[in-house]
Amino acid sequence: MIVKLRLTVPAVLAAVLVTGACSGSGSGPSGSGTTTTAGGTTTTAPPADPVKWAGTYCEGITPALEGVVELLQVMLGGATTDPATLKAKIVEFADKSGKSFTDAGKKLAEVGPPSPEAKPLHDELVKFFDDSSRTWSKASEEVGKLDPNDPEFTTKLGELGGDETTTAGVQIKKLQNDPKLSEAFKKAPACTQLTEKMKSLGG
Repeated sequence: MIVKLRLTVPAVLAAVLVTGACSGSGSGPSGSGTTTTAGGTTTTAPPADPVKWAGTYCEGITPALEGVVELLQVMLGGATTDPATLKAKIVEFADKSGKSFTDAGKKLAEVGPPSPEAKPLHDELVKFFDDSSRTWSKASEEVGKLDPNDPEFTTKLGELGGDETTTAGVQIKKLQNDPKLSEAFKKAPACTQLTEKMKSLGG
């Protein structure tokens, strides 16, 4: 877990800064459409506002990324030499991440995809939030069971958790491939705030 967290910030930082800086020229969201079938005409639901959709995603990953940064600061400050303190901070991080991912998955699912073309990415992100919620909630329980006085504490700790926060960097990069979503990322207040936070980390 510790090594995974050390690799997280650089990967996400690079993805956020590139997405926040790139320019997009996609058109606005299209309206609802109709599909004519043998059984009649079916009206499809209108796509979500891309800016709202991007903002919902950013709101979902921000608490976890903030938790990663805070945890790394604690670790670099010497917490790794104090297993009890490290355990408490990781449980706090896992609890916070699990809750934020749960809320994010529900909110993003309610917002819906910003376009038919973006539905696969939308579904992937909703699943990511749901899976991450379960992963970190379980990690919190497992870390809570560990004995900080156990000589194998650090080794056992490294076997827990997942790659969810690192995966966020990969997902953000996917937004770059869609001009409309990239533009929405730049306009969404939550994403702007996330970009500024990542810039501050990068010096």
